[in-house]
Amino acid sequence: MSCVSPKNELLIETDLSDVTKRRPMKLFAGSRWASYGFVLCLALLCCSVAAQAQLPGEPTPSPTPAAGMPAGLNKLVDFYKKITSNRGFRLVNGSVAPGSGTTVGVGYNGGDKNQRWRVNYGASARVSIKKYWELDTNVRLIDSTPNSNTDIVDKMRMNFYAVVKDMPRLDFFGIGPNSREQDRAVFHYREAAAGFDIVKPVAPVLDIGGAIEGIFPRIITIKNPTIRSVERVYSNTSAPGIASQPNFLHLAGFAELHSSGEPESRKLSYKFFFHYYRDGRDHKYSFRRFDADLSNKFPFGKDGKNEFRVRGRLSFSDTSSGQRVPFYLMQTLGGSNIRGADTLRGFRDYRFRDRDLLLLQLEYLRNLKGPIDFIAFYDTGKVAPAISRLDVGRLRHTYGLGLVFVQRRLEDVAFRFYVSFGSGEGTHTYLGLTDPLGGRGDRLFR
Repeated sequence: MSCVSPKNELLIETDLSDVTKRRPMKLFAGSRWASYGFVLCLALLCCSVAAQAQLPGEPTPSPTPAAGMPAGLNKLVDFYKKITSNRGFRLVNGSVAPGSGTTVGVGYNGGDKNQRWRVNYGASARVSIKKYWELDTNVRLIDSTPNSNTDIVDKMRMNFYAVVKDMPRLDFFGIGPNSREQDRAVFHYREAAAGFDIVKPVAPVLDIGGAIEGIFPRIITIKNPTIRSVERVYSNTSAPGIASQPNFLHLAGFAELHSSGEPESRKLSYKFFFHYYRDGRDHKYSFRRFDADLSNKFPFGKDGKNEFRVRGRLSFSDTSSGQRVPFYLMQTLGGSNIRGADTLRGFRDYRFRDRDLLLLQLEYLRNLKGPIDFIAFYDTGKVAPAISRLDVGRLRHTYGLGLVFVQRRLEDVAFRFYVSFGSGEGTHTYLGLTDPLGGRGDRLFR
């Protein structure tokens, strides 16, 4: 049985025929990539005033912790930090992936330092009440040797990592901006990855880096006949990659333009990635992807307790003739994505999925007491099969409010509670803890 009407199937097949007829893309040429540059320049132009204000001059001072936290809450925070953030063995919380439910586990963190290198290492294992599980290990090396130029401090960072995630029930609603909630099916996805990344500051406002990793995805057949699974409902035409999951070699280049100061105090951060995914077996699913993540923070008010945040995300994928992007590696909008980043918070997780993505988020934060902030937000965005077809399907909008528990020195969100509206598919809530360490170091995208 198929959840897609004959009319919709025809549209999908027509789209795919267009994809397979494309000529191979040249790395830095072609009208498609010129369009990418135009959209990106447009986004940067919108933030140019903030960029000019933040890049030159003195570094932004690091945030100071808010005072006045009740004694009882203070003790609770100290206890939480003690059991989750200390060196040695510790409690692990946070989710394996959106939808995993309450998660608990054990981790170990350690470190060492010699004359030049600072070494941190960690490992963690966690399992959820819904039988999601994760194993993660990370070794982080930091070179903090000053350069001869005293204005630039060399703090090259490297991560060596391996991670395995097993996620028994991930939602799939079909591909495209007009997917329907009633077409929901689920799939059991297991992903292992091992790799290395590096980031090096080359100026007070610019970091560059890259990564190389192997990705080993598997879709495990759901044998329970009462469950509406992707492999029963969709075909390899409507869900590319459902029939076979090859291993991938993933190469990535990275650049970040930011205001001066430590990462937690930066009011401007523009991150850019260029990815290349190579199908090492079937030679059907190789693709390239460009990502831009543009964030600005605007504190205001005499008491320093108000902040307005703007974040824009762009993601565009491209394939050579005969290649397709597998559905499990496509970008998603709705709730949180598979990496746990907030997207359209008024929709279910993974609600929209396609090759390309556009997202804008506006947030207002007001510090209430100690590390507790009130948050109000507005999200708008959409997915599309190509940048030239971003006008297909309507732009989605959601809004909401809630509370976040922020450790002020690091701006790590340790707890989030949202109530979201505007999707037309009901009210959605999010309640959860995040793991302050997790064994992940500061990896580029995992």
